[in-house]
Amino acid sequence: MEIRYSKNSILLSQKELTTLDKLVIKFIQSMGEVEYVIVSGYIAIFFGRIRGTEDIDILLNKMNKKQIETLHQRLLKNGFSPVNNIENAREAYELLSEGSSLRYAEKGTWAPNFELKFVRKPLDRRTMEDKIKVTFNSRYSMYISPIELQIAFKLWLGSDKDYEDARYIYNIFKSYLDVKKLSDFIAELRVKQVIVKKVIGNLDETK
Repeated sequence: MEIRYSKNSILLSQKELTTLDKLVIKFIQSMGEVEYVIVSGYIAIFFGRIRGTEDIDILLNKMNKKQIETLHQRLLKNGFSPVNNIENAREAYELLSEGSSLRYAEKGTWAPNFELKFVRKPLDRRTMEDKIKVTFNSRYSMYISPIELQIAFKLWLGSDKDYEDARYIYNIFKSYLDVKKLSDFIAELRVKQVIVKKVIGNLDETK
């Protein structure tokens, strides 16, 4: 898998698609013209880290009731059902508006599921504004969190799984990273330097 990286885009050629990748592609295409960004664990998995996951986390820009109804109906039409105990699009909108997440999975299953949340916090907004477009195999594309923020966020989450995700992504993109931006995100999230050095090493050595 060859990776070409620029400030706002990543180009992958000859990526072997997994069953999970194909499901994510189907879900994204089913959403239609919704502004979104994929965050958290699936990003490491997409770039080749071998581990399981029960959910794919997706941030959405705030939408009105009509837009949520359209999204809900599109997902139903394409074989996805809400995992939450909701009966209609109005309840889906209420869940998202109150800050809760809305989960969909392929009909008849509960995992892996797609966890949708509205952008709410300043860091969420920056994630959406600075999202990266990943184009792969010359026919598919998706939007993901900025790599520097993804690494810092995983360091902040703090589980062994998150540390391994951070280390994996860091090692893949080490030569492309904006070290100052990564350091700023780490400082903003108040990740201790002892953790940074333990997981990804000394940032001063990143070129």
